[in-house]
Amino acid sequence: MDILKMLLSSIGDKGLDTMAQKAGMNKNQAATALEGILPTLLGTMAKNTSTPEGANGLLGALDRDHDGSVLDDVMGFLGGGNSEGIGSGILKHILGGNTATVESSLADKVGVSSSGISSIMKMAAPLLLGVLGKQKRAASNNGFDAGNIGSILSGLACHADDNTGLDLGDIFSMVGALRGKGGGGSAVGGLLKGLFGG
Repeated sequence: MDILKMLLSSIGDKGLDTMAQKAGMNKNQAATALEGILPTLLGTMAKNTSTPEGANGLLGALDRDHDGSVLDDVMGFLGGGNSEGIGSGILKHILGGNTATVESSLADKVGVSSSGISSIMKMAAPLLLGVLGKQKRAASNNGFDAGNIGSILSGLACHADDNTGLDLGDIFSMVGALRGKGGGGSAVGGLLKGLFGG
């Protein structure tokens, strides 16, 4: 499953318009920005979950705070006053001190301002975790465990990266993101199909 398509479907045209307006860009630019943001965040989360502590931390966050309910009212979330504040906290956990550098690099690739990329990233991060949390809940935790979550995220990052026209190799290198070709092997590929509908 193409996680970008899944997220865009959840956001909808009105949601994408809202994100674009808040970020000071047009809808096409916002969609292109998401093409770069999603694999970057997924790849970095894959790296972060390569340790048991990191894996259990993310799984706990999906259970506690990101069960997918944010997707039930995306417009309400985007229109709320704290949507970017929530995202800012998530980005600090995912990207740490690399946040500003990633924003600048993505801005250059998309051809928009760093502040615009920052805004889109802050709105997208909770929605992305919502997609992951919803899939985890739907799978009744089958596959979403400390042993598999890193491979799942790396596979999703790989697939998302392959489907974008942006060259994200330098950003992946910068954040040390895991980016295994083929999603980490046939076993993980089969797991992704089972969890995300192919």
